[in-house]
Amino acid sequence: MNETLELPGLGSVPIVRAPSVSEAGRLVRECRTAGKAVYPVGGRTMLDLGLPVKKPGIALDTTALDAVIDYPARDMTITVQSGLTIAQLDRALAQENQWLPVDVPLPDRATIGGAIATNASGPHRLGHGTLRDAVIGIGFLTDDGVEVKGGGRVVKNVAGYDFMKLQTGALGTLGLITHVTLKVKPRPETTATVAFGCRSAELDGVLDLLHKSNSRPVALELLNAAAWAETGAAAIPGDWILLVGFGEKRVTVDWQKKTLLDELKRDVRDLFGLWQTVTDLQVRPASRTIGKASVRPSQVAEFANRFNRGDALIHAQPLNGIVWLHTDERPGPEFVLRRGATKPAKTGADWELMKHVKQTLDPDNVFNPGRLW
Repeated sequence: MNETLELPGLGSVPIVRAPSVSEAGRLVRECRTAGKAVYPVGGRTMLDLGLPVKKPGIALDTTALDAVIDYPARDMTITVQSGLTIAQLDRALAQENQWLPVDVPLPDRATIGGAIATNASGPHRLGHGTLRDAVIGIGFLTDDGVEVKGGGRVVKNVAGYDFMKLQTGALGTLGLITHVTLKVKPRPETTATVAFGCRSAELDGVLDLLHKSNSRPVALELLNAAAWAETGAAAIPGDWILLVGFGEKRVTVDWQKKTLLDELKRDVRDLFGLWQTVTDLQVRPASRTIGKASVRPSQVAEFANRFNRGDALIHAQPLNGIVWLHTDERPGPEFVLRRGATKPAKTGADWELMKHVKQTLDPDNVFNPGRLW
């Protein structure tokens, strides 16, 4: 029996696995000729992201494209195929005591190609940036099944068009990612995580203190009481709970933690292993709608307090200005819907430019049609 996949807005589509890049190219050409769509899928962790799709076609499974192509550890770069999971990538890098410090939900399932297509990130973006900063080379299939490459395998590379940033966050609408080259970093000698609570009236001052702190944390997450309860950790008094992380040499982390405690002048709780849990909240199964807002970091406290009511579940990367809202109601226009979208989130000159790029690279609307427009 042929395996199928349910896609929001379309129903069942057949799943076709590509054992190689050349076979994936052949499938793309066949679909374009037949007027069908290609829906790239990997770990299938964010299939509800974006608008419902409408055009019949195939789900092209990339999970067989899971090879490590090149790993010159001394150069601190790695080139991998797009179907490699985040967990597999982490294990490969661990052999050389390196890591990719980007938070991706459900790393045992999520693939690096899917993470780039959705521009996944989380608490560690404060100290390490996002995938846009890590991807230095990329390959992808165009609508005629030809593999195009941009960037390279060395950090100091300015060759060709910046396809890396163009494909990051494009939701697979501009082609099927085949491989990527990533900048990686040494794993920290040690890490430390502390958590503490605060009242709503204190939140603005606490975030301002963390912004100015000499301790310079590399990870930060803000959660309301409902979101904190979802982590399964012991309750912490307060309307808001802040999770603060450090990672460096042991002596440095000890100094950073002491510095923060001296600045906060309040009790904190030492914790371990919660960063993946709070990152996974981005794809919480029980949430009917999930909205994501980008505001100025100085406005996060006021913005988050405004929506902290009823059964709302809120978590944020506050010093980056990212706020997530889970609710049974449709969020207001301040939020881009990450789940439950039925119409485009915005219009304007930048939106029209994005449409033009789509029309140029994929004129027959082969890749993920309907996902953005």
